[in-house]
Amino acid sequence: MTRTLLKNATIVTVDRKLGVLDHCDLLIDGETIAEIGQGLVVDDAEVIDASDMIVMPGLINPHIHAWETVLRGLGADWKESEYFDVVLGRLAEHFTPDDIHQSTLFGALNQIDSGCTTMLEWCHNTATPDHSDMVIAALEESGIRSIFGHGTPKPNQKEGEPHFSERPFPAHEIKRLREGRFATNEGMVSLAMCILGPDYAGIEVNRHDFALAREYDLMTSAHVWGGDARKTPGGYQTIVDEGLMDPRHNAVHANFFEQDEVQLLVDQGASITATATIEVGVPRAPMISSVIRAGGKPSIAIDTEIEVSGNMFDIMKGSDKLQAAFDSMEAYDPAARRESKGRPDVDGIVTAQEISCDSNDVLEWATINNACAMGLESQTGSLVVGKKADIVLLRKNDLNLFPVTDPVQTIVVHANQSNVDTVFVNGVMKKQHGRLLEDAGRLAAIRSNLAEARHRLLGLATEMGHSIG
Repeated sequence: MTRTLLKNATIVTVDRKLGVLDHCDLLIDGETIAEIGQGLVVDDAEVIDASDMIVMPGLINPHIHAWETVLRGLGADWKESEYFDVVLGRLAEHFTPDDIHQSTLFGALNQIDSGCTTMLEWCHNTATPDHSDMVIAALEESGIRSIFGHGTPKPNQKEGEPHFSERPFPAHEIKRLREGRFATNEGMVSLAMCILGPDYAGIEVNRHDFALAREYDLMTSAHVWGGDARKTPGGYQTIVDEGLMDPRHNAVHANFFEQDEVQLLVDQGASITATATIEVGVPRAPMISSVIRAGGKPSIAIDTEIEVSGNMFDIMKGSDKLQAAFDSMEAYDPAARRESKGRPDVDGIVTAQEISCDSNDVLEWATINNACAMGLESQTGSLVVGKKADIVLLRKNDLNLFPVTDPVQTIVVHANQSNVDTVFVNGVMKKQHGRLLEDAGRLAAIRSNLAEARHRLLGLATEMGHSIG
């Protein structure tokens, strides 16, 4: 079993008891963090001099559609409706199993390259069992710790066919996977159900879907927004009243939720994931401060690279600043002053700094809180003896990081993908000296395949009457 000793590092544990450890060593024994301390001596370990490194937990991405990587950068200027119409409504059904395999694999490798060691692939393009199997294969091949979130397609309605909101989750597919390759919860890739939820389906479909997840002992995740257009009147209150809610449920977005519904979800043990850099197009704050007020743990994610950056360092910065901006507007709004917990200054105005979170909180959003949202907090999300060795090393001497006055603030405010020197996932080195440890020929082949798929898909979009570029 491989043993690796990281020597003399600045270790940001993301553990409130341990904090930041200076001039400290960390021993990786196989898959696990075996020891943390100063002056460790291990005779049979490979030694890495980490004296110029920040050692931190791998970032965690609890909501991404990596199957869409082939269309990366297509929709940054889109209105929200264009994504649903063009990508989900029209193009998704033209993805072959090979397209979705190559796209997911390339997206997952990028997550590792950018310092993310765990992701939940929220895949709503599972048109056939072959599509699902190829996404799972891609996650396995990448080596990332992951959850395959099995969703359902959302095409534009065709004449004579029911709308996707009327279709219950395919029980036969969950049975096939749960009794086959996901018969246990062990392994680097596990299974979840990405259901329609109360916003996109009526109560009958929700009864079916939540019951199916409970039958097969699976966590669920749902896209939700709130507001008047919900398919299940009453939203999550109805789900709870019906006895359907499971504490492992994850709600994504939820920007138009009132505080009482946020409180309801937190009280039920559920998580809420904000994708702030995507959600900035709607005139409501990301669900970060609202979750904090409810006593919950904020969770943040990327969503889709069609519209935003695909690395969690950018998402940390964006989530922090966007939430602070909304908090500031609230603080300066006299009508909303009663919601603020800050102290009025001499002019009677609450400052943003007094109501916003600090850098330790923000780093927790992207690590241990996201692990909690995925049900993986016992395995990953912080550097603690006994947890899996999902570890990232950042170069402290890089021009954009040096001098490192405060390592946590350095990570949250200044670090980016270019600073990632080394990545371990489950104790396996996946990146070293700033280079992803993948065969160059294999990456070139994936690029070639994706270029061909992109050309074909964009050609179809043009034929459908949508102007690209």
